[in-house]
Amino acid sequence: MAFDIKPDPPVPVIVKTGCICPEEDIWFTEIPEDSLASEEPKIEALCFRGKEVEGEILTAVEVIPKSDIQHHIWNKYKKEIKYQWFYSNGDREQRSFEPLVSQVSCSYKVRFEDIGRSLKCECTITDVFGRTSNTVSAQTSSISPGIPKIDKLEIEGRGYHTNLYAVRGIYSGGKEGKSRIQWLRSMVGSPDLISIPGETSRMYEANVDDVGYRLVAVYTPVREDGVEGQPVSASTDPISVEPDIYKEVKQKLELGSVKFEVLCEKDRPAKEAPGAGNLERRILEVNRKRVKVVKPGSKTSFPNTEIRGTYAPPFHVELYRNDPHRFKIVVDSDNEMDLMVQTKHSCDIIVLVIRGFAQRFNSTSLNSLLKIET
Repeated sequence: MAFDIKPDPPVPVIVKTGCICPEEDIWFTEIPEDSLASEEPKIEALCFRGKEVEGEILTAVEVIPKSDIQHHIWNKYKKEIKYQWFYSNGDREQRSFEPLVSQVSCSYKVRFEDIGRSLKCECTITDVFGRTSNTVSAQTSSISPGIPKIDKLEIEGRGYHTNLYAVRGIYSGGKEGKSRIQWLRSMVGSPDLISIPGETSRMYEANVDDVGYRLVAVYTPVREDGVEGQPVSASTDPISVEPDIYKEVKQKLELGSVKFEVLCEKDRPAKEAPGAGNLERRILEVNRKRVKVVKPGSKTSFPNTEIRGTYAPPFHVELYRNDPHRFKIVVDSDNEMDLMVQTKHSCDIIVLVIRGFAQRFNSTSLNSLLKIET
């Protein structure tokens, strides 16, 4: 009796290659005598998914030939797909491509440096038998700048009213043009934003008007060609009085009555800058119930009260952004007075003490007494 003896099949081997698109762990080490495996792997074409715009992600996608054999090879015997990205050099007539050495995955995030260039991706597939397809490639048109935007916007600063604050962020979307920044104040617990006139730079120097408020910076990114992106905002914690000043103000408020020596400018021509007139000495007296400014007496005159009033509204104290040594006391529309001191420190002390007494007199939040021009 005869037996039909068949040869042993090829021995399967477990292969771990770290390939990009693994389908199975068991591959043959030799090519089967099978028409399905006799054909080399092929890529019909390569195309891109994604926008050809800065900041976007382009993904190279292979088009598999429609034949059943190629589909079987891709599903059964695919081992590895390799990619290499390139960028263009030169103009259209003398264009060449340089490799982006580290860009060897199917996806690529378009960079600022790519604007105006073309990108190219080359692709090959290798099967488990070591056969490699012909290289196919796809090329983009000229990369366009992205829509302007600002990411990771934040405000840097120590949190006190004497500090300098800076807005920082990461811009993208072509070359940055004249982006706009506006500083504002926000009362804690309120959605309202109050613009700070003239404060439109990246740096902002805080003052006593900011005490109790959050500082807010609104950044509108603008591209070099004028295209605008969406405004983005960042804010601080509520601004506090600088500790040494706070200690001094608290001591004076506990006393209940304080006198300050100040200066009053007289006979200044209307068109002249502050300081052009004669500076005369005055005594500013403040207590829990009222404020008054007294012109001291002399050998030929008695002391004279030039302004006097309680803290009842519309009383307020105004600062001058362009002169940290000056402030204005406003009792009402008919009674107001500009005063000066030698240092910003003294000005801060006086303003905070007056506002502290006024706050207690009116039983209101300090924020409601901050006079802000809009």
